Amino acid sequence: MAQKSIQANFEKILEKAINEKFTGSLVFLGPNGGIVRVVLIDGRIKHIDSTWGYGKSELEKIKIWGQGTCLIKTLTDKDKETFSKMSDIEYETKEIKKQETQTTKKTIILETPKSTKLLPHRIIDGGINTLEEILSDIQIGELSGFLKIKPSNNILIFYKGRILGGWSNFPPSQRIKNYYLIKEIINERNQVLLYNLETETAYSIITLFINKVLISGIDTSVINLEELIEDAKINLFNGIIWLNGNIRILMDFQMGEIKHILKIDEIVRYIEFPTSLDLKFAKIYKFAKLPEGELYKMGIKVPTKEEIEKFINKWNKLNSEIVNKIGKKVAQKTFEKYVKNNEFSSLFEVREGILKPISLEKNSYLLFEGFIEISSLILDDLRTFIGGGWLEEKLKKFYIEEKEIIEILGIEEVLKLDWKI
Repeated sequence: MAQKSIQANFEKILEKAINEKFTGSLVFLGPNGGIVRVVLIDGRIKHIDSTWGYGKSELEKIKIWGQGTCLIKTLTDKDKETFSKMSDIEYETKEIKKQETQTTKKTIILETPKSTKLLPHRIIDGGINTLEEILSDIQIGELSGFLKIKPSNNILIFYKGRILGGWSNFPPSQRIKNYYLIKEIINERNQVLLYNLETETAYSIITLFINKVLISGIDTSVINLEELIEDAKINLFNGIIWLNGNIRILMDFQMGEIKHILKIDEIVRYIEFPTSLDLKFAKIYKFAKLPEGELYKMGIKVPTKEEIEKFINKWNKLNSEIVNKIGKKVAQKTFEKYVKNNEFSSLFEVREGILKPISLEKNSYLLFEGFIEISSLILDDLRTFIGGGWLEEKLKKFYIEEKEIIEILGIEEVLKLDWKI
């Protein structure tokens, strides 16, 4: 999809597109994160959506924002056919008064009205450069928060600069291996929303995914929320009560007191207290928080090229022992079965039964997560083939002897889970 950008008054851009019978999409970037997208066919508005919702009312945001960057995108033939069948959305053009202040070459950041909303820190189209930018931001800035990938809504959470893991949306949801989320991030057809949050707020949201479960999915008609809140106060509860229904509500408790309440849908916002409507058809979950130090320890460091090289060199010693055990020809055939899979063929190769990266110049985190994933698949296959506990003993020995690099990378828990150590 072809794309260019322009910086100007948002209403003027939209009016010009209507007057010139433009066909395509206009993506208006908010000054503090968030987007409004307008799709036009021959100058007629066919569809409007934003980070927060859908419909004509979303155009109010571009009036508030005033001016900034707008991405101008073409439509595929299929999209043109789809949108042309939709009803027109009326929009009255009007002349915009000239700004009294002198414009400069700098981007003008307009202050939006005070809001309780937590907007994305950045919204970026997917791509390999996007992956590198985001990982650099997370690690160097020691950021805490989450990535939301559109259109899948998959989520990757991170804490103080370390990657904690991926899930298929907010809970209840399925765990997704980091490698497959990384593949989504580098897909240019996807969009990545980066939420950089205050540590306290990030800690709350992360607890939805990594926690100790105390109550799991009990209907609000069975359990009384007010009694739960009173019990939390008496017992100095530290954790989250999560209401999951038509509306999703997170209630954060510290020493029994409610610290904050978040409503989570297409946007995340602070609210005063859940209403009876919020509770309707909802199920209640109660999660105890893990200690912050434990969370940090569970996180994976974004590795450098040198750290990747060191870890893979250590693997090569173990790989050589496997080759000696099962034979070079069998090892070559077994390993190639997975390397030739399209997921990994551009990253790895097998030489005389040894699994190696084709190049260490590729994105180090993509390479690292890919290596963990493909080695896990290979080891699962070899367990059945070798038998007798030989492989388990070798893996345990590797884990103990290479503890230093494993701890530097923060993959103790990952290896225990994926390599079944």
